[in-house]
Amino acid sequence: MLLRIFLILAILAGLGTILLTQLQLRPQIETIINERQTNYDNWRREEKSRKDKEAKLKDTEARLAKTTKDLEDTQSELSGTKSKLASETGRANGLQKKLDTETKRANDAEANLAAWNALGIPVEGVKGLIASERKLRDVVAGLEKEQLVLTKKLKDAQAIIDEVFGVEGPPPPVAKTVRGKVVAVDPKFDFVVLDIGDNEGLKPRALLLVSRNSKLVAKVQVTSVQGERSIANIVPGWKLGEVFEGDLVLP
Repeated sequence: MLLRIFLILAILAGLGTILLTQLQLRPQIETIINERQTNYDNWRREEKSRKDKEAKLKDTEARLAKTTKDLEDTQSELSGTKSKLASETGRANGLQKKLDTETKRANDAEANLAAWNALGIPVEGVKGLIASERKLRDVVAGLEKEQLVLTKKLKDAQAIIDEVFGVEGPPPPVAKTVRGKVVAVDPKFDFVVLDIGDNEGLKPRALLLVSRNSKLVAKVQVTSVQGERSIANIVPGWKLGEVFEGDLVLP
């Protein structure tokens, strides 16, 4: 019996101890529980904030990608627009040039028509006038050629007559632009061969000066003329030095 009493007292003492311990630890436990709940709530808020930020970041990245694509599309459209503008500008310039040309042609045609109207010549008579004018030009050109041939023949014949009959007169003129060289010299008979002739308009009895280093060497008079050659005698009294091949000949 006594043992039971001791056992009961031990149980009661243990229960008291447990109750006392719980009473002492309850505030701490509640504090821990509250802190855990607070930490959990804070963690949930932070997690929610992190997820919101991630969602916003993804949305921002998506918007940035769309903006970049829109910018690239806009730049591509702008390049195409610039190309089209350049093409249209070129076409416009070409059309303007054609318009100016056609306008000028129209103005010229109008001026020509006004001139024809002022002359009182019917349109159907224009072709006949043009044909007649062409024929007249051909005839005039033929006459001019024939005149040149006859004039040359006359001069040649006159030169032969003068040479045969010894008719003296002023020496024929020589163009100031004529330049030639001595290609051969005969010191025994005082005559020289020149590399200029009828092609340069040189005529018999023409007078020329022989020069070397800008100094007068002699004066020569042409005796005979060919196409690209002529022979000339050194004029007596005008031989100021020896004449050599390569000396310059001028009027």
